[in-house]
Amino acid sequence: MKTRFVLALCAIWFCAESHSQTFEKGPYTVTCIDEGVFHIEDSNKSNPSGIQTDADGKTTGFNNCSDMYLIAGRDKILLIDLSNFIKWDTSAISSLRSIIYEQKGRKELFITVTHNHGDHLGMLPAFKEDQNAHFWIPSEEFRGKDIFPAERTLAFPENATLDLGGGVVLTSYEVPGHTAHSTIFFLKDRNLLFTGDALGSGNGVWLFSNNSFLTYRESIERLAKYISDPENKIDSKKLIIYGGHYWQKGKMEKLTGQYITDMQLLIGKIGDGSASEEKTTYNKYLDTNFRYGTATITWNKADAVKYSSAIAR
Repeated sequence: MKTRFVLALCAIWFCAESHSQTFEKGPYTVTCIDEGVFHIEDSNKSNPSGIQTDADGKTTGFNNCSDMYLIAGRDKILLIDLSNFIKWDTSAISSLRSIIYEQKGRKELFITVTHNHGDHLGMLPAFKEDQNAHFWIPSEEFRGKDIFPAERTLAFPENATLDLGGGVVLTSYEVPGHTAHSTIFFLKDRNLLFTGDALGSGNGVWLFSNNSFLTYRESIERLAKYISDPENKIDSKKLIIYGGHYWQKGKMEKLTGQYITDMQLLIGKIGDGSASEEKTTYNKYLDTNFRYGTATITWNKADAVKYSSAIAR
């Protein structure tokens, strides 16, 4: 027990000094991505992220990791999202709790969720009955959903902030489209953005209807204006975006502010019919990836043609 405690302290110290420390615990890989900020991926060496193939190119495994992000302040820590429910490792609940509590110390624990999809709520059982866990939840995205313990849940409106202490402050912002009230989180003065699936993770933001595309189009315009507003103190050239399935960024080193700019341009190209297209097999409706630059929108070809025709009139 003493050795484990010392290792936890070392992990925190090294994270403050060098932002690329990585370790495994149970089915999780934990990486420090900034001082007091941890990326928790539901993968390990035995079940790596993404698609695995053999020497002949045949698929041998697939792990569509859904990521969590832990942010530590002086007084509180916040866990963003709850990943997939892990069935392939029986230590999943105890391992996740150990990761969180080794960083928690005497701080208060808060948990939030970017949107109401099962692959971002899966490990809720690890904390639902934990009297020390408080839930800070987007009110509109989860309105009418009896998911979280009422006595320990605070529902917040758009643009709410959570002060973790010591200058570590998060601001929420809605980006509807993927879901009706998908919520993202800016880490104040750090140019870090945690987005769940609201913007995709590099491999395509999934838009499930014509209305969701139109909503997303408006959301991206609003988001770009929000980022460029000097009052919000966000440097788009230094902004780093951490999505809900970070492995999907593929060969890109990271997602930056350019990703949002490319999304704006891509939407314009879908409108004039000039976007690059690639057929997909996700499901009957999500049949096409539309691409420009670093951005990809996964949508429906027939609805895209209707949209382009309406724009041309």
